[in-house]
Amino acid sequence: MLSEKAGMSDIRSARPDDAQAVHLILQQTWGESLLFDVFNDHISSPEHQIFVAVDGGEIAGFLSAFLVPSPMHRWEIDLVIVRSASQGKGIGTSLIKKALTYGSNLGARWAKASIRIDNYASQRAFSKVDFTTDAQVRTLFLWDPLVCESVPDVPESVHFIPVNTLLYRGLWIEGFIESQLSLNEQHNVMCAARNRIFHENRLNTGLFIPNSVKHAFAPDLLTAATDFGQYHRWQYAFK
Repeated sequence: MLSEKAGMSDIRSARPDDAQAVHLILQQTWGESLLFDVFNDHISSPEHQIFVAVDGGEIAGFLSAFLVPSPMHRWEIDLVIVRSASQGKGIGTSLIKKALTYGSNLGARWAKASIRIDNYASQRAFSKVDFTTDAQVRTLFLWDPLVCESVPDVPESVHFIPVNTLLYRGLWIEGFIESQLSLNEQHNVMCAARNRIFHENRLNTGLFIPNSVKHAFAPDLLTAATDFGQYHRWQYAFK
């Protein structure tokens, strides 16, 4: 059991009986519901981790993270939430520190977090543990499932990463922007991704598009997507 003190709070690995408390924090903070089966899978998988902070005998916050193996081992910090009554105590920063130690022990090369550009509390917490950002604004676009009659080939430089998080089952598309795809190739990638999430019963497929290159993206694909907000990418290099 991983556990350490953070001020007046105790940071430890989540247990099965923590699920309801995590669910309550998600509902109170974001109005979202916990995927209980994913929670149970994550606490039993060495490549996933959920830490909770106990403050005054109650779960005050939590962090979820997981290893992304392709194309380079990356430790993805997905969610960090501290209930309002326990904020300002350094709990978020302590959760991130604990997660970084765990990710380093897994052999990850670097850690990443996507933070909304107006989430200043999270930005402060990550900066305190030496995460940095290029401050480039990226918009997260999400596409719903769609059946393709014939599934086209996808360039080798584009990677589909299936993810099960505490909130959704999705498919991340990475390498899309770096590949500088033609409009036809863009359509092929999105067709293949949307077809895959249909057959795997996933909620959506998503892609971060830097605002500076949005003009090079197929307009009809953007129209078909849901704009899920603007983010900065924060990262940390393990030594």
